[in-house]
Amino acid sequence: MYKMLKDINLSIDNNEINFEYNIEEDTIIIRTTDELKINSILKIYYDENIYEIKLNKSTKYNLEKSGEIFIHLDNKEMNFSVILKKNYFVKSVYKYINKLISKDILIEEINIFLNSKVGNKYNKDITNLLLNIENKDKSIEDLILDNENEYERIFNLLINNKIYINIVKDMNDLELMLLITSYIFVPYAPKINQERFNNLVNVAKTYDNALENIWRLGMNYDSKGYDYNLLDDFFVNSKNVWYLGEYISSINQVKQETIVNKIINTSDKDFIKQILKDNFIANCLDKKYKEILEENI
Repeated sequence: MYKMLKDINLSIDNNEINFEYNIEEDTIIIRTTDELKINSILKIYYDENIYEIKLNKSTKYNLEKSGEIFIHLDNKEMNFSVILKKNYFVKSVYKYINKLISKDILIEEINIFLNSKVGNKYNKDITNLLLNIENKDKSIEDLILDNENEYERIFNLLINNKIYINIVKDMNDLELMLLITSYIFVPYAPKINQERFNNLVNVAKTYDNALENIWRLGMNYDSKGYDYNLLDDFFVNSKNVWYLGEYISSINQVKQETIVNKIINTSDKDFIKQILKDNFIANCLDKKYKEILEENI
């Protein structure tokens, strides 16, 4: 069963905590359904690109990395508010066009957006979009005919929707980067030029989870004609052997010769030794490039 509000996860000591939600006066109220341990830490992980978390004034908490809140529990239950951002609608569309959710889930998510404070601003247009997606005014015979191309029909409704177009047009580099990197890979990543791609990489460098996010940018735009020089430099200069290995092994357009030359140019013999000692990255490299690295120790 698909879990609504999937981009919010609660846990204590790595154990998932279940919750339920209700929409009350344009605000989503989340309540835990599992009994919580007093004096423990409830960790909230959420997509900060589409949600804003509002805690009660008495709640003691720490803000960790982006999209992470650690709450110090003094009660066996917990509730907090979730405010939807307009990017929630964009992400729902993004999930559908990339076949990550079904038509029914799309409709449910759009209804959640429609009933939120931000979604109410677009009431007329979103309501019409829902009617068109649901096809309630069509006969059974028409629905059967439409079903053959249902995905394409809804795809076109979504990408041509003026609210979707306007929200996407207004997204800044950080928001677009967070949308793209919410998944390791999708077939329909946003079409952008080289300058915008470089901007996304640069904003990811200065944000939390830089290594993961830049790797995911690389995955989403692999072999689509983009220059990856910024990514090559980033992963070599990070000197993170694990992510460097992931970058070399999982992204087809990465050229081992280029990466090895950049590694040698660091003149960091300890870093080269680390690479050669790491079984994963050593197995990814062609024999001739391992030999070149060995010569530069």
